[in-house]
Amino acid sequence: MSTQLRKPDAGRRPYRLTADQLERMLEAGIIPEGDDLELIGGVLYKMVKKEPHNFAVGQVAEALRRLLPTGFHVREEKSLRQGKRSLPEPDVVVAVGRSGDYRPQPPSASEVPLIVEVCHHTQKADFQDKYRRYAAARVPVYWILDLHHRRIEVFTRPVGQGAMASYSASVSYPEGGTVPVLLLGKEIGVIQVADLLPPSASTS
Repeated sequence: MSTQLRKPDAGRRPYRLTADQLERMLEAGIIPEGDDLELIGGVLYKMVKKEPHNFAVGQVAEALRRLLPTGFHVREEKSLRQGKRSLPEPDVVVAVGRSGDYRPQPPSASEVPLIVEVCHHTQKADFQDKYRRYAAARVPVYWILDLHHRRIEVFTRPVGQGAMASYSASVSYPEGGTVPVLLLGKEIGVIQVADLLPPSASTS
């Protein structure tokens, strides 16, 4: 039997979920509520998080909470709305408003001033898929905490639309450096990169 690559069948296409459909499936118990899932472009992904990732997420969230002024709060691993077919679940988000304020729907990606993804085994998702989607949503500042290279990549100044969206400025902060925290164009403090990273032996 030939293994030659063939064109997709014209009579068969993948079915892509909407965010509303996913939420109804969760409410109905069709998909277990406790599963770590995110919807990207209509495709549902189950996330596998290892302990170095979990450690770094906690460190980032704690460091940001210490700096945030009144009127902002941190969300950890909670959904954002982005368009009709995406419910990404960033590792850490700085959102506008108080943590105790109830909202019936998650905020949209365009409403948050800072998103942080911890990159352990998710290079394509963080540096390509989510990079473009956050830029398209005009998220002003996007951090990737790269556990393998032990640095933070900071992307700012989103430009372009759709699949052509990107960030026009980027700076890399190594383990021995400090990363400035920018909210709505204003620096509110700095964080030691080393304080966010797990021990180097644990990130292989």
